[in-house]
Amino acid sequence: MKPERILNVANSVNLRELGGYKTHDGRMIRWQKLLRSGDMSRLSSKEAKRLFNYGLNYVIDLRSPFECEMSPDRISRRVIYRSYPVYSLGDKGSSDLPALEDENDIYENDFSEPYVTMILSKHSQLAFRMMFSELLDNNKIGKSLLFHCAAGKDRTGVACFLVLSALGIDYQIIRRDYLLTNLVYETVDQNDLRRKLQSDDLMDFINEMNSSFYVQGSSLDKARQALINNYGSVREYMHVAMQLSDGDLSDLQRIYLKKI
Repeated sequence: MKPERILNVANSVNLRELGGYKTHDGRMIRWQKLLRSGDMSRLSSKEAKRLFNYGLNYVIDLRSPFECEMSPDRISRRVIYRSYPVYSLGDKGSSDLPALEDENDIYENDFSEPYVTMILSKHSQLAFRMMFSELLDNNKIGKSLLFHCAAGKDRTGVACFLVLSALGIDYQIIRRDYLLTNLVYETVDQNDLRRKLQSDDLMDFINEMNSSFYVQGSSLDKARQALINNYGSVREYMHVAMQLSDGDLSDLQRIYLKKI
């Protein structure tokens, strides 16, 4: 299986590579290190093995315990699996999240602005903190960490915003990657979409996509603005909410970035 933006895996949902995205300082995300996806419950044993051979090492499941129980991931037994539900829905099922020290969370189950809730609620922040701890552990070359929810759009979209922000990827690139989800679901011929994403007219294609899906993109814009309003900057959010030191952020960039 070759590295490309939309991975060619039968029965996968919105399975995408994050490799190749560039930073301002002449680095880019390594291929076969960071993946995002939707539902992973319909993979065949053959496709699960292909992903393992591609380097899949960690799977971070952002769904609720109920979703995980109803549609369990089909992945190789050699892959490290973690359940870190982003939403606190009163679900008594099991997950790998530790107990919250402070249960008083004014954003818990506030779905009027779900993206803002994911950025600010203590439960969601705990889930994302645990995801970052696994990202730091995934430090071997050619070993991938995949995070996913059901559609690979909302919970996964916010997780991707946080991860790419920590790696120093420009917000407009992050936003384009978020909007790509809409195009994946709109396009019947996924092979044609793969070809378009590799063409020389990629920027024109992305600009057209941005104008077509502006409303959806505004959800991520609100999440980013809520982060800035409440924490001042992405870096401060990483320090305070994600509890990542400057050394941790440097380690993340060392693990997932390389010079172009």
